[in-house]
Amino acid sequence: MLARSSLRRPAHAAAGAALVAALACASLGCAPPPALAPSTQPPLRSLRITDGDLDRAPRTVSAAEALRDLDDARYAFAHAYAGLDGRPPSPSPRSIALAERALRRRAAWRPDDFARLLRDLFAAPDGHLAFGYGGPAPLRLAAAPPRSPLLPSSGAPPVELTRTPSGVPVLAVRTFSAAAAPALEALPALAAELRRAPAFVVDLRGNAGGDYRYAERFALALTDAPLRALDEREVLSVAAAEGRANSARRRLARGDVPDAARPRFLDHLAALERLAAALRARPRGAAPRVDLTTRGAALRGRAPGPLAGRAVFLVDGGCASACEMLLALVRQIPGALVAGQNTRGAMSVGEVALFRLPRSGVTLSLGTRAFRDPLGGFAETRGFAPDVRLDGADPVGDAAALALGDHLTATAGTSRRTASRPAAPPG
Repeated sequence: MLARSSLRRPAHAAAGAALVAALACASLGCAPPPALAPSTQPPLRSLRITDGDLDRAPRTVSAAEALRDLDDARYAFAHAYAGLDGRPPSPSPRSIALAERALRRRAAWRPDDFARLLRDLFAAPDGHLAFGYGGPAPLRLAAAPPRSPLLPSSGAPPVELTRTPSGVPVLAVRTFSAAAAPALEALPALAAELRRAPAFVVDLRGNAGGDYRYAERFALALTDAPLRALDEREVLSVAAAEGRANSARRRLARGDVPDAARPRFLDHLAALERLAAALRARPRGAAPRVDLTTRGAALRGRAPGPLAGRAVFLVDGGCASACEMLLALVRQIPGALVAGQNTRGAMSVGEVALFRLPRSGVTLSLGTRAFRDPLGGFAETRGFAPDVRLDGADPVGDAAALALGDHLTATAGTSRRTASRPAAPPG
C-alpha cells in the first residue's frame, strides 16, 4: 500500500512553483533527516515524458503490454491524483482485478479501446479528468462529459471592455490563461474603472480558466470587504511534479504559449523540474506522497471602499476551473449577482498533470490540487447555479437590464453571501 502523509499549512499560499519547492524542502526533508528504518517502498518510477513523445501517435499493444501500462496508470493515480474529497484516488482492488481480467481476454488492444477501458475504470465526477492520446488523429475522453460553451471564444480578445446601447459597461474576460498575461495584468485597473459605474456586467461565458491568481486579483480589486479564499489540498510527490512539468512542456511544444508569456512560463517549468528532482533526492523511507492542506484565509479587498453599484457576472457551461474560482470569491461581495446558466463544474480538482503510458502511448490528464468552495454552493460536474437564470436570445442585454434593475429584491443568493463571512485580516 502506498504510504501517504497529510500536513496542514495555516496561511493562504500563492500557487507558485517556487513556493511549492520551498514547502517541499521544509516539509519533506531536502536536508538530511534522522536515520530511518529500511524502506519497504519500491523505487520511485519516472513518469517524465521525453520531448519526442509529447505528441507521438499511440500504437496497438499486446495484452501483456496493456497490463503493464495499467500498472503505470495505477501508479500515476496513487502518487499524483488529488481526487475529490471523500473519494479514494484509485479504483478498488476488485475493480482493478476485473479490468485485468478484461485485458487478458484479448490478444491485442487498440489505443482507443484501451483508453476507453481506462476511462471507465478510473471514472470520477471530475471535470478535468481525461484519457486519450496525441498524434495526427488525437482523442480525448472526458471522465465527466462537459457541457459545450454557449459562446465560442476562439479569435476573440482575451479581455475586452465595451458598453451596451443603454451605457452599461460590459467587461468580457474570455480566459485566465497565462498565455494572455499582458491583457490579464490590466484586470485590477479595469475593476477600478467598473467600480465608478452604477451598474456593470462581467461576461465570463466560455472562460475555461487558467491561472487563478489573475482571477483573485480581479475579485480583490472590486471590493474592500474580506473574502475567504478557497480551501486547498495539494499533492506533493515526484509523480505530481513530473506530470505538471509534462503538461507545461507539451503546451510549449504545441506553440500554445505566446512569446510575451514565454519567459515566465519557462521559469515555472524550471521550478517544477527542480521540485521533482528535490523530491526524488529524498532518502528511502520518506513518504512518496504528501497531501498538503491549506484552509482558505481571509483576503483583504484592495479597493478603497465597498462596491457601490450592482455587478452582474454572466456565466454559462463554458465557465470552468479558475473562472469558477472567481465566482467562489465574487459571490461573497455584497451587490454582486451571478446570472445566466450553470457553470461547467470543473473546479474541485485542478493543476493538471499529464502522463503518457510508455507502451500504448495512451495519455492521462488528472488534477494534483483539490479545491473547496468556502460557502458550499459548488458541486463538481454541476457547477454553480446562477442567482438569476437567463434563457433569452440576448443574454448580455438581459444581464445589463438586471444590473440596472433597482426594483430587484435581494433575496437571490442572500444566504450564501451572509454565511461564513470571513473576519477582516489584521494589518
